[in-house]
Amino acid sequence: MTNIKIFLPESMKVFVEEQVVKGGYSSANEYLQELIFQDQQRKSQEGKRAQLMAKLHIQAQLNDKEFEVIADKLADEFAAYFES
Repeated sequence: MTNIKIFLPESMKVFVEEQVVKGGYSSANEYLQELIFQDQQRKSQEGKRAQLMAKLHIQAQLNDKEFEVIADKLADEFAAYFES
């Protein structure tokens, strides 16, 4: 493991110390590692969600195009029926 030195205002230091006690963490280090891990998980999920939304958007565009083709075909068939 590597070390990172951070500077916190006193109010944040007190908050972290309170969370260590309330959350049953063994140290501020453990608490901060958990926060970072949770943030990594959240961002990973957001990335997966964005990829899924992009795929769904592409799929919706394809469906719109397919709809237009079918609608045009039906309109042509409808027109041909009434012309005959």
